[in-house]
Amino acid sequence: MAAPPPATAASHRCFAAAAGQQGEAPKAAMLVIGDEVLTGSITDANTPWLAKLLHSKGVDLVRAAIIGDDKREIVEEVLRLREKVGKDGFVFTSGGIGPTHDDITYESVAAAFGAHLELHQPTVERMQEHYEKRGVELNQARLRMAMLPKDEGVEVLYTPGLWVPLVCIQSTYILPGIPRLFQQMVEAHAGRFRGPAAHTAALFTNMGEGDLAVKLSSIAALHPAVRIGSYPNTNLGQGGSEDVPEGSYKVKLQFESRDATALQQAVEAAREQLDTFALPQPR
Repeated sequence: MAAPPPATAASHRCFAAAAGQQGEAPKAAMLVIGDEVLTGSITDANTPWLAKLLHSKGVDLVRAAIIGDDKREIVEEVLRLREKVGKDGFVFTSGGIGPTHDDITYESVAAAFGAHLELHQPTVERMQEHYEKRGVELNQARLRMAMLPKDEGVEVLYTPGLWVPLVCIQSTYILPGIPRLFQQMVEAHAGRFRGPAAHTAALFTNMGEGDLAVKLSSIAALHPAVRIGSYPNTNLGQGGSEDVPEGSYKVKLQFESRDATALQQAVEAAREQLDTFALPQPR
């Protein structure tokens, strides 16, 4: 098992994206935890949602992983993802913070960073209020959800209308797997995740990908600050028909960059070298 990074006061704090202030995009990674996802019993809806939100905030989601309810694997993967995103990046975990025996995310993430678990009294108080209103007993099983990582740099954040804590340790945010809760909690604290805005543009063509590939590769090589994607129109049907309905297209070319000038130059190069057009905007 990989050793946790050195424990320093600065390294344990949860930062808003300092990288974004320097013109560089902060990186993020997502770790989905749960045997039920690996067996197909539950479909992960949190990763695509998070990817879109982070992209809109100027943060690049650079890695996503799904693992089972295994403490050793969680520890290793959390450390691997933290290294991947760097000191200014973010790691999000989804799942494994319920009341049952296989809910081991808190203890596993705590172990990854050399922290310990402790009953968090403010969370207990919020749970008491919540369960009393429902006429439900706050038993020992439910209290497991208030056993949170304890360390100098741990932050426990709350979301309006929810008792569920959002725990952050070393910019690793521990979240429930239920999409409604996951999304509500991330949105409530989305101001922490920010970076420079990305500029986008799109062109369309009736050329096949095989026909435009060489020139498109050359354009991409000459404009390294621009990400260029090629996406076939999957609505044209089966068989690769050469007949393209009027007002449609075969391939969409997507351009993205945090440098507006570089983006425009790449788009102009594509217009000059490829048979492209822009689809009319719907009224």
